[in-house]
Amino acid sequence: ALNLARFKTKNSRLNFIFASNLAAVVLLIVAIVAAVNYLGVKLHTRVDLSAGRVHSLSDQSVQVVRGLKKDLDIKAFFSKGNSGLESLRSLLEIYRFHSGRVRATFIDPYLKPELVKQYEIKTDGTMVFEYEGKSTRSEEISEEAITNAIINVSRQGEKTVYFLQGHGEPGSSESGETGYSEARAGLEKLSFQVKDLILFQEAAVPRDAAAVIVAGPQKPLLEKELFLLGNYIEKEQGRLLLLLDPGQGAELKPLLAKFGLALEDHVIVDADPLSQFMGGNYFMPVVAKYPEHAITKGFGYATMFPLARGLSRLSPAPAGVSADFLAATSPNSWGETNYDIEVKTETITKNPEDKGGPIELAAAGEIAGEGDKRSRLVVVGDSDFALNKYYFFQANGNFFNNAVSWLAEEKDLVAIAPKVTAPRTVNLTRSAGRLVFFYTLFILPLLVFAAGIGVWLYRRKL
Repeated sequence: ALNLARFKTKNSRLNFIFASNLAAVVLLIVAIVAAVNYLGVKLHTRVDLSAGRVHSLSDQSVQVVRGLKKDLDIKAFFSKGNSGLESLRSLLEIYRFHSGRVRATFIDPYLKPELVKQYEIKTDGTMVFEYEGKSTRSEEISEEAITNAIINVSRQGEKTVYFLQGHGEPGSSESGETGYSEARAGLEKLSFQVKDLILFQEAAVPRDAAAVIVAGPQKPLLEKELFLLGNYIEKEQGRLLLLLDPGQGAELKPLLAKFGLALEDHVIVDADPLSQFMGGNYFMPVVAKYPEHAITKGFGYATMFPLARGLSRLSPAPAGVSADFLAATSPNSWGETNYDIEVKTETITKNPEDKGGPIELAAAGEIAGEGDKRSRLVVVGDSDFALNKYYFFQANGNFFNNAVSWLAEEKDLVAIAPKVTAPRTVNLTRSAGRLVFFYTLFILPLLVFAAGIGVWLYRRKL
C-alpha cells in the first residue's frame, strides 16, 4: 500500500500473483478464526476435573433446568460488597450452560431502590425466581436451594404427602433424636406439602394424597385402616411407603403380598467391617452398593439401617406386578431369629436356621392398573434410618427423599446426591521432606544452570 508506484513498475504480474496469494491466505485465516469463534459459541462445553465434581450440577438439577418450557428469570439482589456475589455468578453460569431458558439479572439493591420496593426485598443477598406468573425467593447460595426454588416455581400444582399417626409412630414434627422433623423438612424443601393423617377418623385416604407414609408403628393398624389402605392401593392406584422394624407390621403382610413381597421375621446381623468403620455395629448394616433403579440412580454414598429386618419375594409373583430390591447387606450378614435370647446372653452367633447374607432390606414394587395408572409401594425393613438421629448420615436422607419422590412420580426430584470435597494432603516423612527441599531449591536449579552452560559452550563452537 505504501509502495504502489514500485509495485506497478517492477514485475507487476508476479507481484499481483504474490499479493493475491497473500490476500487469499489472510482471508482464509480470518474465515478460520471466525468459524472457530462461531463454533466456540454454539458448541460451548465445560470440563470438571475436580474429584468430587464440585463445579458441576447433579443429574437432578440438569433434568430440572432442561425441562423448563418457558424462560425462567432470576433476579439476584446482591450488592457489590456481598461476599457471595461471585459464588452465585459462577453457580448460575453453570445453570445457564445447561439451559438457555435460565436468565439471571444481578441488581445492586443500593442503586435500585425502586426495584427493592417493588419486590419487597428485606435482605442483601435475596434471589427472586419468576416463571409463568409465579414467583418464589431464596437467600441461600447452593445448588440444592436454587434447584428447589426452580422446582417450586415451575411445578404445576402442589403434591401432598401424609404421615400416618395414631399407632405410636414418631411424630413428623418432633425435633428430638427420635422424631421425623428433618425428614419432613427435607420433603418440604422439595416443595411437597406434608400433613399428618389419623386414618381411623377418615372415611377414605385423602384424594390429594400423593403418597402415604407408614413409619415405625408401635401398635397394629386397625381393620378399618387396612381396608382403606387396600382400597387406596387397588382402586385409587395409591402410593405407599412402609418403614417397618423387626416385629412390626404383621397385619400389613397381605398388603405386601399384593406386590409379591414378604417380611422376614428376624433381625439382621452384619459382621462386615464396613459397618464398624462407618461408626455402626453388628446390628446396623451399612449399604454402599445399590442395584439400578430410579430411587438409587447415581448413588455413590452409604446408607445405614439400624436394627433392620429382611425382605423376600413371593413365588410365583402375582400377575401384573413388578418388584425390585433396592439395598442389600453384605455376604457376611445373616438374619438372626433368636435375637432377644442371644442379645441377653451376649452370644451373637449364626445358627443353622438363620438366613445367610446378603439379605435384601428395601424394595420397590408396582401394580399395573388401567392405562398408564399404577399403584406403587416402597418397603424398608427399618424405620430408624430416617429419624433425626440418622437422617444426615451419608445418603440416609437422600434415600428417604428419593423413595417419596419416586412414589409421587416426581422424577425430577430423584437422584439427589450430596457433594463432598475432601482435602488433598500428602504426608511426608522427615527424610522425604528433606529430599523434596534439596531437590527443588538446589538440585533442580543446578541442573537447569548446567544445561544452560552446556548450550552456551556448544554454540561457541559453531
